[in-house]
Amino acid sequence: MFDRRTFLRSAALGAAVSLTPTLRSRTSPGDAGSPAIPRGRIIDLHTHWIGPRLFRLLAGRTAGPRYVVDGQGRRFAVPAGRTDPLPGATPQTSIWFDVQERLAHLDSVGVRTQLINWVGASYDAFLPPAEATALWRAHNDDLAELVRGHPGRFLGLATLPTADIPAAVAELERAHRELGLSGAVLPLDAFVHLESARALAPIFAAAQRHRSLIYIHRGRAAPSIPLETPEVGPTNAYFGLPHSSEPNTAVASIPGDYPAARSALITSTHLTTGAITLALTDFLDPYPDVAVIYTMNGGSIAHLIEAVGQRTSRAGQPDPTPRLRRLYYDTGATGRGPRGIALAAQVIGADRIVFGSDFGPWPSIEPFVQGVVDSGLGEADRNRIYFENAGELLRGRVRT
Repeated sequence: MFDRRTFLRSAALGAAVSLTPTLRSRTSPGDAGSPAIPRGRIIDLHTHWIGPRLFRLLAGRTAGPRYVVDGQGRRFAVPAGRTDPLPGATPQTSIWFDVQERLAHLDSVGVRTQLINWVGASYDAFLPPAEATALWRAHNDDLAELVRGHPGRFLGLATLPTADIPAAVAELERAHRELGLSGAVLPLDAFVHLESARALAPIFAAAQRHRSLIYIHRGRAAPSIPLETPEVGPTNAYFGLPHSSEPNTAVASIPGDYPAARSALITSTHLTTGAITLALTDFLDPYPDVAVIYTMNGGSIAHLIEAVGQRTSRAGQPDPTPRLRRLYYDTGATGRGPRGIALAAQVIGADRIVFGSDFGPWPSIEPFVQGVVDSGLGEADRNRIYFENAGELLRGRVRT
């Protein structure tokens, strides 16, 4: 069967870049008496960035997905099916691409290292495989250059073309052998069903050979993936939401309704479904050397598992809760809530929770730092989340 925890804790400690903290913990300025935050030691495993090669390719397209730049030099993302930004669209903030601005923010909040993992708009769902593959190669080249230019500050995960599995395997090989990246990021929609996850088995086989770090992030997979299920469209009807072609954070609803709650429901459920596929099925059994980070605390999986356990107990089956420890779960975006962090630590274990800020879409890391403090966890568990678990994961997975 599996014992992923044993493997991960006994991973080779040969350092590629030193992740040993060099700065002492200190309390946030003006927070006398508050729990100490280990500024200068935090490792952020959920962040996003767009490099120049990828931007040029997207800006050169005539229809979405693309970027357009207005007369003031502001960048706007254009979704698939459109030629211009959505009405009322806001420009992309410069933290998406300005490295010096990003570094200044990392210094201000005390983040030592960021792992960049980006599936973007999951262009595999909207573009021919050859064009999507070219985009991902450009992004991975950009990312490799960023990592080389800032050793110890940035690490990277390759994005892979799910529309062409052999090309995805080749790109993961290139990421490890040539680019100095630590693994890959894959879209959540490919893991809603076990059958769709199995279509990516060749990628995981390659990841097993390289002891890759695999990050699962929200996003579309290619339509060729069996049962690929997007988080938008007619699935919304089940949750009381109207049909939508845009992310559910922007859905409309009937007058007097509460769309924010319905949107959060479908997001949490969607996240949880993928966590079930990866943690509770046999999919990961052949890949014990692959470390999997799951986005946003796994949705509501820490709450749901209690109900699952009640059913399995009644049927005389083993408690499924320990299987959740196959994965690591980050505190990004919908997983940043203090009570959610506390519950995940209680149910799954603080040694399986890692810090993630979703930086890029979110303009500041500070609320995510504070969320760990507000969870009420003790200092030892907070430090596990802020940097110790990530440091352990990355040792042996970072090349010089």
